[in-house]
Amino acid sequence: MRWSRIAITLVASLLLALPAAVPPLLAHVPAAHAWLPASLTPALALGALGGALLVLALYHLLYFCDARERPNLLLGLLAGLPLLLGLSGIWPALPDSINAALLGVSLVALFNATLILCERQAQHSNARVNASQAEAASRAELEGKAKFLARISHEIRTPMNGVLGMTELLLDTPLSAKQRDYVQTIHSAGNELLLLINEILDISALESGEIELEHVQFDLHALVDECLEIFRARAEQQGVELIGFIQPQVPRTVSGDPARLRQTLLNLLDHAFRHTDEGEVMLIAALDREQSQPRLRLAVQDSGRPLSATDRAELQDGRLLSRDYLEQTHPDGRLGLLISRELIGMMRGEFGIESGNQQGNTLWITLPLDSASLAPVPFPAELQLREARVLVVDDNETCRKVLLQQCSSWGLQVSSAASGAEALALLRTKANLHEYFDAVLLDYDMPTMNGLQLAARIKADPFINHDLLLVMLGGQSQAPSKLVARNAGISRILAKPVAGYTLKATLAEELGRSRRPPTPGSQRLPPALDVPAGFRVLVAEDNSISTKVIQGMLGKLDLVPDLVSNGRDALRAMQEKHYDLVLMDCEMPVLDGFHATEQLRAWEAASQQPRTPVVAMTAHILEEHKERAQQVGMDGHVAKPVELSQLRALVEHWIAHKEQRSRALPQV
Repeated sequence: MRWSRIAITLVASLLLALPAAVPPLLAHVPAAHAWLPASLTPALALGALGGALLVLALYHLLYFCDARERPNLLLGLLAGLPLLLGLSGIWPALPDSINAALLGVSLVALFNATLILCERQAQHSNARVNASQAEAASRAELEGKAKFLARISHEIRTPMNGVLGMTELLLDTPLSAKQRDYVQTIHSAGNELLLLINEILDISALESGEIELEHVQFDLHALVDECLEIFRARAEQQGVELIGFIQPQVPRTVSGDPARLRQTLLNLLDHAFRHTDEGEVMLIAALDREQSQPRLRLAVQDSGRPLSATDRAELQDGRLLSRDYLEQTHPDGRLGLLISRELIGMMRGEFGIESGNQQGNTLWITLPLDSASLAPVPFPAELQLREARVLVVDDNETCRKVLLQQCSSWGLQVSSAASGAEALALLRTKANLHEYFDAVLLDYDMPTMNGLQLAARIKADPFINHDLLLVMLGGQSQAPSKLVARNAGISRILAKPVAGYTLKATLAEELGRSRRPPTPGSQRLPPALDVPAGFRVLVAEDNSISTKVIQGMLGKLDLVPDLVSNGRDALRAMQEKHYDLVLMDCEMPVLDGFHATEQLRAWEAASQQPRTPVVAMTAHILEEHKERAQQVGMDGHVAKPVELSQLRALVEHWIAHKEQRSRALPQV
């Protein structure tokens, strides 16, 4: 094939150069006039060469106008240059043979350059077509995979709603210790399965570039406390000390995507617990002032097995591919970190890993902060503590340091002790100086003398017990009963890791500095929901298990809903009776939730009926389903599996909405 192209090129070049031989033959070979046509003159030969150059010039200029290829413009100008010089009179007066030789050489050279350029452009064009086809095929594959995963996710989430919902309801019933352990194990396994589903969907969305981040204001301190709360039980099971510390300078309210930041922190904590069999795991929130603009720094430190250099390099630079799920050698938890790294990058943040020589890893992220969030916000006035004296008793050095820093930042005079014996000695020393402590924060799990024994010793010694406030910090499973704690002189029990805001509010309340009610961190049971009379709820759900879960959860909120199993019955019920809240499943037989809502909105507009609040309740979590719910006129979106706290917040919102609408109506 190659030699045939060369042969064809040589023959074409000879044919193009043939007119250049006519003038020398006519001038130097007399016999040429006898066997050449009489009409073949030097001027005609020169005209043929010029015409060929003109054709080449027009070809390249037209191609340049179409494709904007610069080499075509250059060849077009070179081919037209002799013609322009001749027409302008600049071309020197040369013999016909020399002119023919110059034009012939130019024509052959430009012709061969044209062939080379055309072949190169054809290769580039084929490469672009192949790349476009490959990209289209890849895009189609990703879209197909995303749709498949979304469908699988929907099918799995529906029964998961029943598993998690019923276990949550079961945990609120009287159970033996063994039964409670079994139910908690089921609930934990269900949440792990849900996390796995979310990871698969996140990888698919990151590959296809379909993840969109929110940018809203949220309470950073509450988010950190929530992440610590989730891992509290796991820390107790593994015998690992879980510690949280938020630097006082860190703003409480920041802007960003709270859901994705929460997901990232949970992945960092999960990785720390996977590598830590004993010791401690610490979550730190601080300000990074090393750059011109301060950034938020969140770090998770552990005392577990250090990562190797290869593992660190893979976590920081490795590609995130969905096929990684098929690799058996991929360590557990690694994909969650890779997803977190990509999410942090989308947030204009940084992700890093540091490992010690013998033990411990630090996984950290930094995120940009809005200048408005850096403005100092004073702690609520009702929680300002005077210079009370507080003693911190904990055998864990890190816990002591965190509590010392927190109490010092609140203006307290704080001391510390590493054991019960050291605490008793310090209490007696201060009592001799008439510098009595106001409160003692004591850890329950300490060697030799635990917190309960220390509290009993303090209560029994009138020399050091001058209305001394005793607050115990410990795990939920370690906490003594209220009767035992009260007999030992303990006023409050807070689960570790305790949030700074909760601890300060507790001290302020118990020391008589404020009359603030207990914070959510120290009061586990939420207040009873005040449901107004006549607040009607409709649940449209075709899955019997999901219906049972939602009905049970609403029952715990003192609500008895009406139940329907398809969109047609839901539409008929909403037309016959006005509901204050409708929980509408989107995929139902006969008529789905989307079309039922569309028909409801059309009926309301035609008959001038008040708007019925309809909230989508679906196992689909992709953004397109939320957008479709908005387009058909739904007022919200709740993803399955539905949690009781989530449902409670939703009901509270629409109760407030109903009360606000009632106040806005004119009084008759």
